[in-house]
Formats: sequence, C-alpha cells, structure tokens
Amino acid sequence: MNFPSDPCFDALNTDFKAPAARWGVFGAHDPSLLEAEGRFFAYSTGTFGENAYQIRTSRDLIHWQFVKQAFPQGLQSIRPAVSQVLELLGRRSKNETLWAPDVIRGKDGKYWLYGCYSAVFGDNYSVIFLARADAPDADFVYADTLVLTGGSWGRTPNAIDPQIYFTPGGEMYMSYGSFFGGIRVLQLDPATGRRKDGFTYEMLRQGKISEAQYYGEKLVNSANVEGSVMDVRKGVTVCEGDVFGGSYTVAKRDYYYLMASADSLSRDYNMRLWRSAEPCRGFTAPPYGPQGQKVCGSFSWRRFPGDTRIGFDFFAPGHNDLFTTKSGVDLVVYHNRSPFPVGKRLLPHYLFLSMFALNSQGDIVMSPNRYAGERLRKVEREELAGKSFDYIPIPQDNRLCVYANEGLRLEEDGYLTVRGERRGRWKLYEDYFVCFTYGNVRYFGAAMPAWIEAEGRPGITVSARGENGLPFFMNQSFA
Repeated sequence: MNFPSDPCFDALNTDFKAPAARWGVFGAHDPSLLEAEGRFFAYSTGTFGENAYQIRTSRDLIHWQFVKQAFPQGLQSIRPAVSQVLELLGRRSKNETLWAPDVIRGKDGKYWLYGCYSAVFGDNYSVIFLARADAPDADFVYADTLVLTGGSWGRTPNAIDPQIYFTPGGEMYMSYGSFFGGIRVLQLDPATGRRKDGFTYEMLRQGKISEAQYYGEKLVNSANVEGSVMDVRKGVTVCEGDVFGGSYTVAKRDYYYLMASADSLSRDYNMRLWRSAEPCRGFTAPPYGPQGQKVCGSFSWRRFPGDTRIGFDFFAPGHNDLFTTKSGVDLVVYHNRSPFPVGKRLLPHYLFLSMFALNSQGDIVMSPNRYAGERLRKVEREELAGKSFDYIPIPQDNRLCVYANEGLRLEEDGYLTVRGERRGRWKLYEDYFVCFTYGNVRYFGAAMPAWIEAEGRPGITVSARGENGLPFFMNQSFA
C-alpha cells in the first residue's frame, strides 16, 4: 500500500534574527504557490525586514529555501501604485510592507505577479497592482494598477489579497477584498493580465463609471473574511441518496470553490469554504450562508498541553492557496502560527501544506497533517475496520485550540465506538469516501494516507465535515 515515508521535516525555527537564507518555512505569511522550471515557488507577505515579498523554492514541497525578495528596491519598485494610494490618503504612510501576492505564468511567457499595498493597517486605503518578471525568482517590474480603494469601507471594498482564477473556457478573473467590503471579483484580459474593461480610478472619480463597475461584483458578503482563493473543478463526484443503505446514485457536477480566512489573524484565524456552479455569483455554504463552511481552525494532535509526542499545534491557520501540482496532488497551502511568542515579537508563522480531497457531497476536506509526499488513492476497508484513532471534533468557537481525544474505533461490524461505547455508524464507499455518524450529526469525509507526526509513522487520516458545517478529524493511533 502506498504511504509516505518519513519526510524529515525541517525544524520550526524561532530565531527571527537568523539570516533569511536559514529561515526555511519560518516567516512565510499569506503564501501562494507556483510550479515552474521543475521546481515549486512560494510567494508570501513581507515579514521581519524581508518586506517586499518573499520568494522560497522547493523540489519536494517539504523542504523550502528562502531565495530573495521579489522587489529588492522595496516600495520604490512600485512607486506609481504607492503614489496613487498615498494621494488618496492625503498623508504619508508608515507601512513599508507588501501583502499577499499571487503569481501565474502569463500568455507572454513572463511571470505575472499580482500584489497589493495598504497604506493603513485596518483601513481600506489600498491598491492592487500587476508586475512582471522573466523568471519566477527574478526581479519583478511594475506594469499597471488594477484597482484602488480608500474611504467608505463597507460600501466600497478593500483592494488587498488578489488571487487569479480561470474558467474552463479560458476567461480570467481576479478575486480580492477583505472584511467589511466583502470579497469582490474583476474580469481580466488573459492576453495582458490587465482589467478587461479598462476602467481606472480616475474614471470613477469623474463619475464616468459607477462604483459597481469599478469595484466589481460581490462574491461573498461576509464582514469578517479575507484572503480569498478559487479552485475550479469539472466533473466532481457527488453521491445522492442513502449512503448507509447503499441506495445512492452518483452524479457529476462542475463547481467553483471559494476559500477565505475569517476572524483575527493572530488569535482565532480559521479557513472557510463556499461553492457555486458559476464563476462570479451564487456562492453558498449551507448551513452557515455568508459565514462559510469551516474547513479548519486551531487544533492539536497533542492529547493534553504537556504532551511531548508532537512539538507544535495547528494554531490560527489560514490565508491559504488552493494548488494542484502538475502530477495531480491537491494541496491547501497556508500559514500556521505558533501559539508561543518569541520574546516581544508577534507569534511567528510558518509555511504549511496539507493535502485535500473532495468528499461525496462535493466539498473540500483538508488532511489535518502536514504534507509528506503522499497521494490520494483507493483505501481498502481493512485499512479502517478494527483500527483505533485519535479524533478531534472542531467546534464553531474559533477561540479554542482543541486537543486530540483517544479511543475512537471504526469497528468491523460498521459501528463507531469510543472507549467501547457505541456512538454511531461508519461506512467506506467508492474509492475513499467515508460517511459516519457521531452523536446526532452525520459527517461526510475522505480517508487519506498521511505521515502522522505524533506517532512518527505513516497511517490513515480521515477528514470530514458534518451536516452542521463543522470539521471532524481522525488520525490513526497505534498504541
């Protein structure tokens, strides 16, 4: 059976005074991935003095090397965009940091970076710009301003966190925005990477176009999310009917998946999901509507605070990319924080990746483990039946870092037990779909191979989401 071998993860460095060349995954914030020239590149928000977009590279998606900044000259490299937002603000700004980039390969063969600059933290005096480079780790050169915002936040959006996506027919879009202004979308020209409509802020200022025309449609109206990303899927398998009774049918659906991160960046960040059959409207997430289905919040595979089996928690994870490698591995790429401060600094953050799958309801479920080179595959019943698991029901309350519970078993007779007491039923169907009940809630998930760090060995993990919209994680236990 195909399992990952020991990935020998790099240590999670806490020395922010170390040279960036030794950071590895340390300091990577708001990551976005690109695969090019036989390597993977991670682009992320500036931190710890490397403020003009950090570029890292890897060959295995496990071990990462800091390369350089995308703009070695800092804000001077994007002076036209910065000048526009400072003119709108009407004063100087203390912010020297660039946030949340996304990089794609353009039609012209160059690498197109979509970035943003915000002049005031917590306000919407911001700008999204396009820059280009001849190589994924070359110096990027400013090309154009795409959208400028400032004032009337709530009625107008915040021009941060750009992410590019394409329809199957080749139409190009950019999602962006945060919090009170909602998540917006603009259509771009795939030949140039610029706005397809050609609108400028000056046209808006002169009253030649409306705010709706300039800022674009609202994808999500939530007042507490940011960092949107879109994943486009054709032919998603959806099982409809009685899964436990076996009288279900299989349908194929086309979906646009929108993920974003909610709440406080350093305290209770969590990842949320919506989906639609259309690229620019109709995004829903029952039962929570505009709040989204919860994909992941803070949790730990430690069983109690002093448990030394694993040296970190998944704390305030978020601002993710959804990325599929050329070899077909689906990944959630996100930053994870340490809940333990380093000196007087903010809680450090790290580049994390986790494999994801789609459950039988057509929703994204994320492996609750760091990616170690595994691939989604058919899971046999004997890999689950009679096996013990640590488990974590993720609550709606995002302030909690939930510890693992022991003693869950998926019994041979189809019952789910906890310490010998029946709590529900379970079933494996199709290749890796898992349905189970726990309490009064039914969950739909996927069984996946994983490297289980608390056990120091490979095993099976199950990631599911309940009909209550909340995740439930299981990691195989070998005690």
